[in-house]
Amino acid sequence: MWPEKSATWDYLGAAESLDDFAMMYAADKALAVGTEFVVIEKGGADSEIQFFKVSRADPYGLIPADPRVESGSGSVSTAAQPQEFMQEQSIGEVWKAMYGNIFFFGRVTGTAFLVFLALIFLAKWGFGAW
Repeated sequence: MWPEKSATWDYLGAAESLDDFAMMYAADKALAVGTEFVVIEKGGADSEIQFFKVSRADPYGLIPADPRVESGSGSVSTAAQPQEFMQEQSIGEVWKAMYGNIFFFGRVTGTAFLVFLALIFLAKWGFGAW
């Protein structure tokens, strides 16, 4: 299972396909819903790799999972960032857009008020109204 790295094979077996092997592994290990794991075909340089996530436990169901890539600094790629961080980032964008709109309407209102004052000035001193 990832993101922990193992120096040895966690589970060995034979199956018709990687999907069948993943299902067999999930059932034998009694994995909980939401558990993510990787299946690697032990066949040399052309080995196939697939990522799975347990979607249900009884009977077991699997869905494809996004691969997680870790850099040398230990940070996780964008695809593997926690959902909470993504929500905080989108909330920050909403607040930024909201304040941008407030400042925009403030500038428009200020400009309209200055135009109004200029018209009053022209009407009073330019045309002698009032």
